[in-house]
Amino acid sequence: MSIGSQLRQRREELSLSLDQVSQATHIRLHYLEDLEADKFDLLPSTAQLRGFLRAYGEYLKLDTSELIRLLDKDAVSSSALPTPVSPPTAESEAGVTSTAIFKEIGDRLKSQRELMGLSLGDVERHTHIRMHYIQALESGDIGHLPSPVQGRGMLSNYASFLGLDTEAILLRFADGLQADLNNRRAVRSTSVQTASSQEEGRLPARPSQLKRLFSMDFFVGGFIIIFLLGFSVWGVLRISRLNAGKEPSPTAPSVSEMLLATQVGGALITTTPFPGTQLSAAPSLIASTIPISGTVQPVLTETAVVYAATPGIVNAPIQVNVVANQRAWMRVIVDGETLFEGRVIPGTAYSFAGSDQVSLLTGDASALRVYFNQQDLGILGSFGEVIERVFSLSGMQVPTPAVPATSTPAPTSTITPTSSQTPMGAANTPTPTPTPTPRP
Repeated sequence: MSIGSQLRQRREELSLSLDQVSQATHIRLHYLEDLEADKFDLLPSTAQLRGFLRAYGEYLKLDTSELIRLLDKDAVSSSALPTPVSPPTAESEAGVTSTAIFKEIGDRLKSQRELMGLSLGDVERHTHIRMHYIQALESGDIGHLPSPVQGRGMLSNYASFLGLDTEAILLRFADGLQADLNNRRAVRSTSVQTASSQEEGRLPARPSQLKRLFSMDFFVGGFIIIFLLGFSVWGVLRISRLNAGKEPSPTAPSVSEMLLATQVGGALITTTPFPGTQLSAAPSLIASTIPISGTVQPVLTETAVVYAATPGIVNAPIQVNVVANQRAWMRVIVDGETLFEGRVIPGTAYSFAGSDQVSLLTGDASALRVYFNQQDLGILGSFGEVIERVFSLSGMQVPTPAVPATSTPAPTSTITPTSSQTPMGAANTPTPTPTPTPRP
């Protein structure tokens, strides 16, 4: 008994109609009819045939494995039939099949449209598909569609608009695409086989000795090595050129060279003020801070060094210059007016000028070097010693602390009693004069 007969007999035994089976299995009615009529070639594909047969058999509670075995047996027996004497090639069969499938789909669309009395313009207006694409679908000319994916979408919209079975038409369209793909693969494999058969009788040409030596790897490696060597040589030359072009930077002059005249070999060398220093000609403080870079090297000799004549203070009768070696507190009073009070900066020279006197008070005598009227007085004291010096026209004076005067107590006198009076006629006795007795 055939597969279709078993299905129909079992359905009739269960008193089921095809509509009931279609609703229960979700298989279209015409597919069920094709299964019971053994028209398996009308189904979209072999995979769908097996799926429909398995679902239908399970619903009817039949042995699905037996049904599949019978289906495979029928397929083998049909393939064992004698082939025609001159069978068409796979390429021509695939080409005819794909073209026939697309033509079949187009004829079905066109006949349904004409049956409904619709024109191409009506279809374009309602489906929003351009007219030339509609004509390509009805003629089966898939090559004029933008792409297979877009063609599938247009076909789905067109079939839905005409009320056709969209799923069946799309499955048929997929079969056509698969057949076209097989056709192209067959053509490609044939061309490859032809090319390989032609190359079999041809021996491969061996590369020459020179070509094997000068390969692409050789050129790339040589270029990298040459680049690295050139870069190294350029770097060495550039560094040597930079070192050769450097000039030694001038050393900043010391404070003694800036402010003092140095006695060298019996000759008097006079130094000029640092450029940019401006001194006031008024007989008051000439405060100018000279920017000094480097370390101050104070002159430790006790010999008198003569100051160079400074244009701003040459007419002042009292000139005092102080060079700070360390930080210390200092107060300078010029003609009764305090012109400086605070901490001095090491390496800085302070110039003062007055007409009557200049008073200098510091908390660290070892931090200052004093020049009075261009004469080096040296360092005035030891570390941490508090000193005060007064410079006037008569020279440098060291003020002595004034001792407060103490009052001397005035002497007190003691009064002694006098003697009593003597009678008349008696001799007068002298009375001693009281003398003051100092109180201790």
